[in-house]
Amino acid sequence: MARRRYRLRFSKRGNLRFIGHRDLLRAVERVLRRARLPVAMSQGFHPKPRVSYLSALPLGFSSDDEAMELILEEELSPDELLARLNSSSVVGLDFLSAIVLDDKTPKQQASSFSYEMRIPEGLVPSVRERIVEFLGRESFEVEKSNGKFVDARAPVLAMTLQGDSLEFTLAAQSGPEVGAREILTCLGLGAELYRSIFPNRSKSTIRDE
Repeated sequence: MARRRYRLRFSKRGNLRFIGHRDLLRAVERVLRRARLPVAMSQGFHPKPRVSYLSALPLGFSSDDEAMELILEEELSPDELLARLNSSSVVGLDFLSAIVLDDKTPKQQASSFSYEMRIPEGLVPSVRERIVEFLGRESFEVEKSNGKFVDARAPVLAMTLQGDSLEFTLAAQSGPEVGAREILTCLGLGAELYRSIFPNRSKSTIRDE
């Protein structure tokens, strides 16, 4: 039986932004079952579908471009795989592309993550000032929700505020990661993340092979 490995790009939009990463995993598993795909399973007492994700999307964010890898027990054409997935999917979860990977292709790795969000109008002036301060520093230490401290300035590749639209790009990191939550904390927007900045948007970029 010839296994085949696929890389899929997908979007998570609409009300799905209100579910966390674990809920997304369960939703995808249900889609795979409904699509009746010959998904390869892990070994052990609790077999799981052989699916891996590029990153965990923060709660509250929709995404235009996420990545996952899937192993099937038999070969399907990318077009058939996409058709079966999308016909069995839920509103807001759209599979955009699929490619077949050979055995020598390294596991997917991200190079950067881009975020876009709307800032409440009354906060724009203070955020603009904080951005100037943030970008002017060599380092900016912030505490994560798990109590660890990280340098939030180091991974920031770009940050702009056009009108009320905040955009920033973070380099992929190893070790304790700096995410959107930490950046918003540095800009004085931590309390606004789940209150008034919806919808937020994100997309990931895979490192070239």
